Amino acid sequence: MTSFGVIGRLVAMIGRPSFGARRDAVSAIAIELANVALGVSSPVLLKLAVDGLTAGSAPIGLIVFFVSGFVVASTGANVTTALKYAFTIRIIDKLARRIVLDAARAQLPALARTREGDSAHLQGVLERLPFSLQIVIDGLLWRAAPLIAQTLISLAIVAALVPLRYVVMMIVVLGAYLVATRRGAAKFQDAARAANEAVAAQAQTLGDIVRNARRVVFNGNLAAELDIIGAALAGRRRANEAVSRLIAATAALQSTVLAAGLSVLLCLAATDVVAGRLTVGDLVLLQAYAFRLALPLGGFGYIIRQAGVSIANISEALDLGGEVLGEPPCHPPAPAGPAAIALDAVGFRYGEEWVLRGASAQIPPGAFVVMLGPNGSGKSTLAQIIAGIIEPEEGGVSIDGRPLRDIEPDARCRLVLYTPQTVGLFNRTLRENALYPPTNASEAELAAILAEWGFYESGRPIDLGLAVGEQGARLSGGQAQKLELARLAGVSAPVVILDETTSALDRTSEARAIRTLRERYRGRSTLILITHRIALAREADLVLFLENGGLESGRHETLLRGRNTAT
Repeated sequence: MTSFGVIGRLVAMIGRPSFGARRDAVSAIAIELANVALGVSSPVLLKLAVDGLTAGSAPIGLIVFFVSGFVVASTGANVTTALKYAFTIRIIDKLARRIVLDAARAQLPALARTREGDSAHLQGVLERLPFSLQIVIDGLLWRAAPLIAQTLISLAIVAALVPLRYVVMMIVVLGAYLVATRRGAAKFQDAARAANEAVAAQAQTLGDIVRNARRVVFNGNLAAELDIIGAALAGRRRANEAVSRLIAATAALQSTVLAAGLSVLLCLAATDVVAGRLTVGDLVLLQAYAFRLALPLGGFGYIIRQAGVSIANISEALDLGGEVLGEPPCHPPAPAGPAAIALDAVGFRYGEEWVLRGASAQIPPGAFVVMLGPNGSGKSTLAQIIAGIIEPEEGGVSIDGRPLRDIEPDARCRLVLYTPQTVGLFNRTLRENALYPPTNASEAELAAILAEWGFYESGRPIDLGLAVGEQGARLSGGQAQKLELARLAGVSAPVVILDETTSALDRTSEARAIRTLRERYRGRSTLILITHRIALAREADLVLFLENGGLESGRHETLLRGRNTAT
């Protein structure tokens, strides 16, 4: 997306009635118009005061009026700028909220469903977004139009009060400045994009190492990982240095153009004053307008250069969210009662290797199903296909006779709730993690279940206000799984899949947890448990056994008898 495309899209968002920023934008524009009026009037008031003093015939009251007006006009911009900033911040906050929500809504499902997701990159882009919007909205957009208006009005006033050649000279100087800025901006865009990529790479590297702090330290690789962090930081430094060099070179070129142009302009004006062709007030007017336009242009040129990085960041954030999506759709609640599942010749492969081929089975509603098989036999893959997280390459899955492919991906979790082996806990309290939707369990029920399952070996009371730390670091693996299973005990879903979610439990705790879940799911959920423990298969209503890409289904005794016969 081009720079103009990014700015145009932001303007369109601000102008949309449903966005709720129109009033803030109108207020900010009105304040900026007042700011422009103050800016263009102050040099005229100063000229009139100087001419009055030079002539010596102007009433002292009029001189005081002109001087006071000049002071008010010169200092009033500080007040108007502060007022405008208040409205600008509100607009930026609304833009950031909308873009972040759209990007998160579009990318979180992708991160959840694919193995190629890069959460650190997404986090880095969205963390930089508010500052980038600040540069573009407050620094670029809010200054571009007012500066153009102020320049045109100022040139018109100069043309009306002094010879036309001075207007031409000012236009030439400003034009040369813009040419110098444009030359620098063309090179700066590529450097800004490279700097953004370096920042993202550094954030990804640092985030990956920080999240795996225990692996790094306990394996004695701290020094090596610090070297990797240092290399990433060095890459970011080199990219930023390239940007800085371009900024310095462009600033030097701009300053040279302005210094040369203004020197010629003011020296010529001083010569005309000596010759009597201009008044001292005219010289003051030219000087005031020249510096009033040149100084903002200098700052504006810097903002343009900085805006390259910001526009690249905003463009990426907008692309992450696609078109403005609005609020997430509300899906109807899941149907009551357990669901039947039909697998029809399901096939899936990673690259050229088929993990599943021709997998078919009928799972009755309300059944307790155990899925067995060697490591790498495709158990998790089949579970995720049943849950609609990944799409099969062959065949299909039906829930209560309805093909899963006909159900919106975001709505599939209402029918099939999939829980992976690695329990992802928020850095929140036990209560917030255990009551995470869609569970309907109460705090009292949770505390009772956790106590029954021996959450603490000592039997001490359950403190639901305890913070669990990042990824549940303050809990053992068994405690994390007990917490998740207690949450699932309050879930009402037609199908619940536990992908080795009891693997960290001892046999007694696992038996208690499975018994509790079966009791609570009776008449409302079909339960599928992936495990390596053969003892659980003996209790199952149906066993799914995967091996060498194939699937066998039946009661445990039937499958065992069939395999013994085959051997």
